[in-house]
Amino acid sequence: MAEHIYEKADLVSRFDSILGLTLEQIDDRDYFEHIQAYALQKGVAGSLIEQCVLRYEPDSKQEADLVVLDGNKVLKTELKTTGMTLTKGPDAHYVAKEPMSITAVGIYDIANQNFETSHFWEKLQHMLIVYYHYLADYPVEAYEYRHFPVKGYEFHEFDEQEIFALRQDWENVKNLLADIVNNHPGPKTKEWKIEVKEEYIARHGVLRKVLNYVDLAPKFPPRFRLKKPIVSSMIAKHFGFELEQLPGRYATLSDIDQKCHELSIQHRGKTVGELSIELGFPVVSKHGIDRKGIGETVVISMFGGTSKKLNQIELFERFGLIAKTIVVTSKGRRTEDMKLFHVDFEELVQTEVVEEGEVRPFCFEDSALYSFFSDYEFLCVLFQEPEDQKSNALSANRFIGFKRLSFSDEFIYGPVKTLWHDLRDKVMNGKLKDVIRYDSDGAPKRVGSGDISSAPNFMKSKENEVFLRGSGTDSSLINKTECVNGIRMLPQYVWIKGSAIVDELNRLESI
Repeated sequence: MAEHIYEKADLVSRFDSILGLTLEQIDDRDYFEHIQAYALQKGVAGSLIEQCVLRYEPDSKQEADLVVLDGNKVLKTELKTTGMTLTKGPDAHYVAKEPMSITAVGIYDIANQNFETSHFWEKLQHMLIVYYHYLADYPVEAYEYRHFPVKGYEFHEFDEQEIFALRQDWENVKNLLADIVNNHPGPKTKEWKIEVKEEYIARHGVLRKVLNYVDLAPKFPPRFRLKKPIVSSMIAKHFGFELEQLPGRYATLSDIDQKCHELSIQHRGKTVGELSIELGFPVVSKHGIDRKGIGETVVISMFGGTSKKLNQIELFERFGLIAKTIVVTSKGRRTEDMKLFHVDFEELVQTEVVEEGEVRPFCFEDSALYSFFSDYEFLCVLFQEPEDQKSNALSANRFIGFKRLSFSDEFIYGPVKTLWHDLRDKVMNGKLKDVIRYDSDGAPKRVGSGDISSAPNFMKSKENEVFLRGSGTDSSLINKTECVNGIRMLPQYVWIKGSAIVDELNRLESI
């Protein structure tokens, strides 16, 4: 049992007293002045909380950190200190900065464990989570954490549905690893471990499709982590950000798949116009036809919700599902490319990362590009255009079903990683250029404002299935609000080529 024993009332008093304080204000041991001397098993904030609030030195034991005495209960409790960022816009709220690391997987002996007595469940059954606001827009050095304020804490326990999903996640990991280890009988030599590692690396990507709340940190040996979306859902619940609760019980992704299957049978073949009448949502708003948002509207309405956006629905926020409308032609091809998210160039050029006391080079698996494609899944709402395209009316498109797209390792380590390497090379090695566009006569093209039309030499759709494209009314200087290496440009977004989405979806069965 852990040595750090506290009455719950004492912990409440300690953490109430630091709410709103920055980590520097909590630091009464000159922690930040000697930051390089500490082994950061829990990262900067976690180590400071242990030493300056709980008054013990960090350790690397796999057991839960604390024993909490709550009346006649003796609860082994894991301390977690996690960063939050604040979303932008009128509905700004806290979300997780990153996944929450739990514990080592135990790749060689997990086959002999069971969920109830595993280190995994011991770490998750009772948690004391301390939330701090990560105020920077980009990764900072350890010393800069001193500016970050503590915003809240909670004694967290998962509910029955969540425990069911966590148990399923653990069992899925266990079954894969047990199969891998069983494939390599013989003495457990160094060579044996290399064989197990190689097969794990080759096969672990299959878990991405079946894991609900958990993923495995992308390095070897692997660690269990709570996915960023479920941590964001926990944060929203704690801080009172109201997310709509849908009718029905959805404990796992399989439950969502089953509902999508039922909805597909019920509504397949109906036009958007027919669905809008039956489900009671408008195709045309005061802003006109919302072609980009129709997928979200259809999904929310079919599931019995009333919110405008999927990220306002607790269910989809918890599982990290992003609704995407996929409109295919009558011959089954995609009609347009898909816009994803804005590029953070400060994050892109990081060179080092601190993880559990280890300073190591910043790699692809640490990047926002990797995180997006591995943490989130697309719930694709499929429509088909009519053969007669004279009217080109959105309301004439027919609903054909759902597909849940979890990106494969081949895609992530193919076109996604290719884009990441190209971006870093151009930005960090002086290869980024502003390319002027010319007309057929050899004269520079000009936009409506009279400015010369130009764009940075980032990868285009003809070069890679994942690429960058600027977003703005036109390429006038007034719209070029982003500046990288002294080059003014439109805000840059990651896109996926439409044909690549179709190719990925064609590998999947409809839900």
